[in-house]
Amino acid sequence: MEIKALVNHHFSSVSNLKELTGGLASQTYYFEADENRYVFQVGKGMEAYEKEKWIYKTLRNILPVRNVLDVQKMDNEMSFSISTFIEGKKLFDLNGQELLDIVPAVIKTLDVLESIEISNQECFGYFDKTGQAAYPTWLDFIEAVYNENIYDWSALDKNGLDSEVVKSAMRELEAHISSVSLSKVNIVHGDLGSFNLLAKDGQITGIIDWSLSLYGDHLYDKANILFWNEDKLQPLVQQITNKYITSQDIKEKIYCYMLRIGLEELHNTVILGETGYDIEWVANRLQKIIDEFL
Repeated sequence: MEIKALVNHHFSSVSNLKELTGGLASQTYYFEADENRYVFQVGKGMEAYEKEKWIYKTLRNILPVRNVLDVQKMDNEMSFSISTFIEGKKLFDLNGQELLDIVPAVIKTLDVLESIEISNQECFGYFDKTGQAAYPTWLDFIEAVYNENIYDWSALDKNGLDSEVVKSAMRELEAHISSVSLSKVNIVHGDLGSFNLLAKDGQITGIIDWSLSLYGDHLYDKANILFWNEDKLQPLVQQITNKYITSQDIKEKIYCYMLRIGLEELHNTVILGETGYDIEWVANRLQKIIDEFL
């Protein structure tokens, strides 16, 4: 069933249906109906859509997150979700001055995220649509990426990637793993960047796509922004570096997180065949971090 027919099946008087840019795992559309504005997403990510529903219920009074109204499985492997529309441009679409102006608002948003402490937490890492995660400790989650019983890297060379950068990153992570500690548990977005933050009038109006969210260290979100090192976000990258990397211990911890983020991305794309970012870029970025970050 085509997108317009799907939307019309749920709403009367649909207008202004148009595709939005930026999603890797989903096609995303904007539409208007009954004097309201909505977002329609379609893809293989039913778990991700359900997870975003849980995020709204949990964080709606603290952070600007989408209200997921409906999630449904389609006849094929695809699913769709319908959410309320949040006003604002993706940071990716802002101009140079707007990107400079938005940095304090992004830092404020990171501070709010950091302030959300999860007490009595007994599971860590990526959580599911019910808020349950798989790892008994945060350290277990970080170490899992080089545990061959959990992450199978055996097909790496066959799938066309030089395994040396992966082996080198694993060695480095294992060598510095003692720097990883956790004093309080946070909800971590897991994929903060220019496509998942919405802004208007110098404020962050929306945080979208919580598919990679997890329980753990708030510094993992900062490490993610530093790992991807987007050209558009260089003022933010600099601010995060100055604000959070205040000691060698913290720098070493963020180094571990960046290594894990790169390894996770390579495993998902090269081994599992999931849609992801440019494999060569990720491998080169991982090597650069190993060579230069510490």
